[in-house]
Amino acid sequence: MNHSITALALGVAAIVSSLWAQPNPPKVILLVGPPGSGKTTQAKVLSKEYGIPAVSMADLLKKETASQKSPIAKKMASSVASGEVLNDEASAEMVGQYLRRADVHKGFILDGFPSTAVQAKALDKILQDKHLPKAVVVVIDAPDDVIRKRMRSRRRADDKPENIDRRIQEFRNEAAILVGWAGQTHIVRVKGDVGVKDVSTQILAGLEEFWERQEKGQLP
Repeated sequence: MNHSITALALGVAAIVSSLWAQPNPPKVILLVGPPGSGKTTQAKVLSKEYGIPAVSMADLLKKETASQKSPIAKKMASSVASGEVLNDEASAEMVGQYLRRADVHKGFILDGFPSTAVQAKALDKILQDKHLPKAVVVVIDAPDDVIRKRMRSRRRADDKPENIDRRIQEFRNEAAILVGWAGQTHIVRVKGDVGVKDVSTQILAGLEEFWERQEKGQLP
């Protein structure tokens, strides 16, 4: 093997190792849950608990759409105008731009990305470039009837029966993609059909157990 490539590989390994040797190693958390599951609230809880920033794709999209001048906003214009789902390239570029922030060296919490296999590969590259660890995926789940009830109780104009069923299916698809990408060992599953505090307790307990097992070398 080329000596320069070997040296580079050893250098990257040393950086990753040094990060995990810190008292508080970086944490990358992906949140996925159905509409009405309180992901925004849980993201705030985790952000405060671990001192890392939290962002959702909806927030990033809103910010870029308002800008109208950035290169990403121009790429998004046609999709936004037609009501189509944002394409993988623009989504990955938007997340990559956000993760250039200085404070993400300690990790971050992300909701809404990746949602496709292509986006998952893009996130792998982003994490590798920033020398951040593999993400742990928190799946907040609830029975379909509970999700429907919560969405109807919000009384939003777009929460029509056909939209509700579509969004539930979108959640199921996104969760399946993330579970397949992260692998069962990097998944924390919690019951979302309980109170907000109980959901927070489940998430924090699950994450602490995950990181404890990882620190002991019990996870790949």
